Amino acid sequence: MEQSDSAPNGQLLSCLTVDVEDWFHILDSPAAPGITRWPSLESRIERNLEVLLTVLDACSVRVTFFWLGWLAERHRGAVRMCRDAGHEIASHGYGHILAYEVGPKAFRQDIARAKVLLEDVIGEQVRGFRAPGFSVTREARWAFDVIKEVGYQYDSSVFPGSHGHGGIPDSLLGLYFVETRNGHLLEIPMSIVEIFGRRTSFFGGGYLRLASRRMIKWGIDRLRAAKQPLIVYVHPREIDPDQPRLPLTFSRQFKCYVNLNSTLPKLKWLCKNYHFHTMLEMVESYIRSFYLESKMIPVMRWSGNRQMGESSPVGQAQANPAHGEAFRSKLLVVERAMADFLRPQPAALTQDRPGLQPPVRTPAPDDYARL
Repeated sequence: MEQSDSAPNGQLLSCLTVDVEDWFHILDSPAAPGITRWPSLESRIERNLEVLLTVLDACSVRVTFFWLGWLAERHRGAVRMCRDAGHEIASHGYGHILAYEVGPKAFRQDIARAKVLLEDVIGEQVRGFRAPGFSVTREARWAFDVIKEVGYQYDSSVFPGSHGHGGIPDSLLGLYFVETRNGHLLEIPMSIVEIFGRRTSFFGGGYLRLASRRMIKWGIDRLRAAKQPLIVYVHPREIDPDQPRLPLTFSRQFKCYVNLNSTLPKLKWLCKNYHFHTMLEMVESYIRSFYLESKMIPVMRWSGNRQMGESSPVGQAQANPAHGEAFRSKLLVVERAMADFLRPQPAALTQDRPGLQPPVRTPAPDDYARL
């Protein structure tokens, strides 16, 4: 065991997450089939999930599965199989749409439909969400309002660097609250390390497949030194070298299919050498560490096109009473965010249950209006 991640002294836990998509769920390419063709295509999701679940069970690892609603609707038994194995079920939306491409109305309909569907399948509240392609960008920051409005309590849609489909390159690192018009949303961004001032990742998708184990371990050590959590993400198709191949451009073929043979061995190595937990377990540990150990918790709000950060340095407030009023003000902001998170949420908005329509890929102009 190279490193213990049992979170002593409030250390953030490590999370392994699975974005549950099939081999044909490739984003932003004319070669990828549209949603109307998906039912006619071979599904390889159940066989790949069985392999993943076997590996996780052998290592006694619990993870978060971000299920695509379209797949969950057709593989309800597989969703329950993941839940019954002790894993967390979270949402990846319904129709694999990019938030910044479809706009607020279609995005809201899509993620509300997924939440309702998943909760009906497992009979439990779904608290977490991750947008396909990390497509919650600076220009699509309205998505935070929508995600919270629909009833999700935490989000993991921000890639705090440059990314093919999205990303917020100058985003805060580590966990933080986003102040939305509907309350506070806990954001869990992807893990990033900085090399010579440039942000990069070794911990998911093509990054994980390209990086050597030595590079991955070096990156994890850097995260730990910076007191940042390790978030690993994979797709079931990434452990399936024999999957059908789409006629993608050369660069997209490289991104989607390079080193597929390396994914499963790296996952086994990670599971044997690091302790992984569900995102919900990490969130609960994070909240507990705040109350018990006075951790710093950033609260982010948008002002125009800028991120405005606040945090609660409780220990400093106690050490410097002269600044007590400013510290008490910041503490109130964080306590309000905590209360928003801990407040019981509805299973899903009642008005979202009846008559939900398939996701719309071509938004109307007013879809882009500021919420």
